[in-house]
Amino acid sequence: MNIVYTILLVVTFDAYLFLNQQKKYRGYLTLKHYAETLKMPIYQKVLMFKIMIVVFLSVLVNSFF
Repeated sequence: MNIVYTILLVVTFDAYLFLNQQKKYRGYLTLKHYAETLKMPIYQKVLMFKIMIVVFLSVLVNSFF
């Protein structure tokens, strides 16, 4: 169950950064644009890599504390 929360956290943070990263497009990008971006295979691989990094770090921290 912890992995599900981690994945949701990473996807939420990634969507927030996607929608608010560039000041030029801040008011024009919507969740529809983000959903279309998620269909790209390269973006899916990058998102999976981000999730794996966060899961690895959370397991590492949990093993020490």
